[in-house]
Amino acid sequence: MKTLIVALTLVNFMLLVPGVILPIYSVSITTRVEASIIPDPVEVTVYEQTRSILGTVQELWLSADYLVSFLILLFSVIVPVTKGSMLLASIYVSGAAIKAWLVRVVDLIGKWSMADVFVVAVFLAFLATRDQAQTNSFTVPVLIQQVDVGMETHLTSALGPGFYYFLGYCLFSVLWTQILRASQRA
Repeated sequence: MKTLIVALTLVNFMLLVPGVILPIYSVSITTRVEASIIPDPVEVTVYEQTRSILGTVQELWLSADYLVSFLILLFSVIVPVTKGSMLLASIYVSGAAIKAWLVRVVDLIGKWSMADVFVVAVFLAFLATRDQAQTNSFTVPVLIQQVDVGMETHLTSALGPGFYYFLGYCLFSVLWTQILRASQRA
């Protein structure tokens, strides 16, 4: 059982690390302008951003959103690493009292594992805005002539590989916790 727990913990970390480092989403806003005085439409990317969980934490911190930044860091990095480290420690300590305490703390931390799922849900809610477009048409006076202008703005978003690793970590973490509980009862 010890080998299985170590293997599961390592797999969990192997999903978590790329899940927080690799891009979790990307957003792009492009504007296409057509005017009666220019022969071909012009398309410009006005905003483009790709972020990982750690990149999002950093960006939030730098923009003085300290609480949100800290909470994402806490539930996406600190809690999972602490949980996994304490579990590994519980396997290798010799004192029964220390081992029991570590297992209780891991179980208590496990109750917060739904926070990981919450973080992913927040990103999914954000990505629900994907592929939206807005079109505006107006007339602009230029010298002695009226120019018809049409602008179309597209917001697109996509999931990055970090999302899938982090989702895998969240799902695997639930399985990992269930196996640990079963091994404690046995």
